[in-house]
Amino acid sequence: MLDTGATDPAFNMALDDVLLHGDGPATLRLYGWSPPGLSLGWFQSSEPFLAVPGRHRLVRRRTGGGAIYHDDELTFSLALDAAVLPAEIAAGYALLHRAVQRALGRIGVEVELVAGEGGCAARARPAQPWCFAIPGPNDLVVAKTGRKIVGSAQRRLRQPRARILHHGSIVLRAPAATPFCGAVADVVDPVLAAPMLRRTLIDEISGALGLRPLAAVAEPEEVLAAEQAAASFEPPSLRGR
Repeated sequence: MLDTGATDPAFNMALDDVLLHGDGPATLRLYGWSPPGLSLGWFQSSEPFLAVPGRHRLVRRRTGGGAIYHDDELTFSLALDAAVLPAEIAAGYALLHRAVQRALGRIGVEVELVAGEGGCAARARPAQPWCFAIPGPNDLVVAKTGRKIVGSAQRRLRQPRARILHHGSIVLRAPAATPFCGAVADVVDPVLAAPMLRRTLIDEISGALGLRPLAAVAEPEEVLAAEQAAASFEPPSLRGR
């Protein structure tokens, strides 16, 4: 279990990629963004997002799905061997989202799992440009507003070993750029709730996977590899600025 704090958007994406391509144990990473980030799904064009106002940095995720504006949120990534999750993609999303649902419930935020199969989160090339715009099957929405509060996406590797990277964003306060998001702030004070949310998220995800959480830090070689690769996660038109 890694808690790396708020770091540069490109470094965030690069470190998750290093963990995905590594051969270590299942790793849950919690982090934030400094400055804010606007992450694009792997298959999205950057052009529609270049004029989005804000002090954010634009980056591309290794995972698919729609764009997310990351500001006041708790982000988590899960890098693990594919055998740890159900083979069926929608079942894997549902397993993890139910764990997040329980974690949010423990801080007083009631959320609902949208019924159905598949869903926006499981689509590499979504119809909607923004991940949080329209909830889909297996997404989590705030019970009192119906707005999506958790956005997730995955990347799956087959070689040299079957591995999965799962990205999840839990909105604490809806960003000005995406006011349609649900948020912890819709129900409780996120400043007071955030520390407990970190603990409950670790408990519930590890429990859902049948694993015991062990606090750790990123290895120096992992950090170095992420620093060296960070620029490659910026859209080509922005590199070198």
